[in-house]
Amino acid sequence: MEENADILKHVELLVGSIGVSISLLFGIFLLVTKTEQHKANFFLSMYLLAFSLRIGKSLFYNYFPIDPVIRNVFLAVLLAIGPSLWLYVFLRKHPQHQLTGKTHVWHYVPMLLFMALCWIIPNNRGALARLIHYALIAHIITYAVYTLYWLLKGDKKSTSHREQKIDSWLRFFVITTLTVVMLYFLIIQNIIPYYMGMAFLFSAAIIAFCIWWLQNPFLFKIEAEKYGQSTLEQDEIVELSGTLKRLMTSENLYLDPDLTLGKLSKKLGISSKRLSQVINQSENINYSKFITNYRVSEAKKRLVADKYRHLKISAIAYDSGFNSLSSFNAAFKSITSTTAAEYRNASKQK
Repeated sequence: MEENADILKHVELLVGSIGVSISLLFGIFLLVTKTEQHKANFFLSMYLLAFSLRIGKSLFYNYFPIDPVIRNVFLAVLLAIGPSLWLYVFLRKHPQHQLTGKTHVWHYVPMLLFMALCWIIPNNRGALARLIHYALIAHIITYAVYTLYWLLKGDKKSTSHREQKIDSWLRFFVITTLTVVMLYFLIIQNIIPYYMGMAFLFSAAIIAFCIWWLQNPFLFKIEAEKYGQSTLEQDEIVELSGTLKRLMTSENLYLDPDLTLGKLSKKLGISSKRLSQVINQSENINYSKFITNYRVSEAKKRLVADKYRHLKISAIAYDSGFNSLSSFNAAFKSITSTTAAEYRNASKQK
């Protein structure tokens, strides 16, 4: 029995070390890579570093004694996980939000107070120490539950594919964190066997996160970063976006196959760079995709309209603003997941 326990401890060290190493390295990478860093990624880095330090301490404590005061310092970092999770999710959804000390520092006050009092906080197997430990877990769960509620409440159906990917990642990130912490609570209550220890859960979560990150590297490259030096305010972007859409629909500018970013910016009376920023930050797509969406939408209307039934698909493509049939076919299939001919035939059968 004792031999099995030793084997389990070694396996836990191996598996846990993998998760801790990946988490530490990626957390440091996000923290020091200035060219890719965004304020949301800063809080993701804090989340990863806090979790990895806590798990790393547990693995070390399996083999070597640690002073109770030092253990309390590592317990305190648990109070950084919840706030970092919330602030990362919030800023990933609202990259233009301006942080101030009042809006984020207060979230970390409990951690700072815990560290300041780590000399007098009990860290043993007593009832008070267990109650404090439960409170730290409850702190993370509270933040995770609120963050998930905020995400689900704010979900919109009319989002781009990119936004849907971001929303899916954020939900997965929060739900996984919540699951890991709640399973950990069940472990310390002896409801779940110890072989599913926190190190195992943490490593599994980090590996799952890595799969997401490798499949969607854009999650750490926020388009708004390109305009960090711009003087455009969010209100101005919203106003210009509204003006742009009204102009596009009232004058059908997208029907011009030679419409360029420069020509459209002159219509609005702003620079090409500002117009590009407005489209990127309001629609999360580039200029080319923005115009293509309008043209495909126009083609869809013409394909099902009775007065255009006599026209060939190529004629509809050119009349909708496309300058080649091949570009039309590629764009239509990309946006609608069907061909123009299939789309037209489906409308006839209704």
